[in-house]
Amino acid sequence: MKVMCISDIHGNIDKLNLALEKYREEGCDKLIILGDFFSYYPSFKNDEIVDVLNNMASSIIAVEGNCDSSMNLDKFNFTLGYLKTVDVNGIGVTITHGHVFSHKRFPEVVGRIFIQGHSHKSMLDEVDGVVLANPGSISLPRGGSVSSYLIIDDKYIYLKKLDGEEIKKIKI
Repeated sequence: MKVMCISDIHGNIDKLNLALEKYREEGCDKLIILGDFFSYYPSFKNDEIVDVLNNMASSIIAVEGNCDSSMNLDKFNFTLGYLKTVDVNGIGVTITHGHVFSHKRFPEVVGRIFIQGHSHKSMLDEVDGVVLANPGSISLPRGGSVSSYLIIDDKYIYLKKLDGEEIKKIKI
């Protein structure tokens, strides 16, 4: 199985469509979304975000972000939560947005890979046998980051720019 992970869409349908284009090009089976789907600005396309993602709901694993709490998440045809551990090719992958649990504040149990969003800063590192990752934000990167995403396959986790260029990879 091949999985793509994105975060912090913030209502930017154009960036979401670019990410989904890479999802298809990469031949991914599942899409992990780490929350902050929507924007508070009326010019953004929150309803389009819902429509696009609902069209692929069976392929989505998602958690909600801090900016989603006041939005209508019940419009989605997939389940959300604040923390999930999923199996990807026999490896436990713990996902969260990052505002409750984070790389600095782990939950009691984590998988081999721990992924959070929230900071809008991409990163990929390994500490004490746990791969720590953040796909950054596809729409509003911060701290010198670029729009980026993660890919997990049966051998590696990759951090890639939204244009597909590899930034870093770690063997898993």
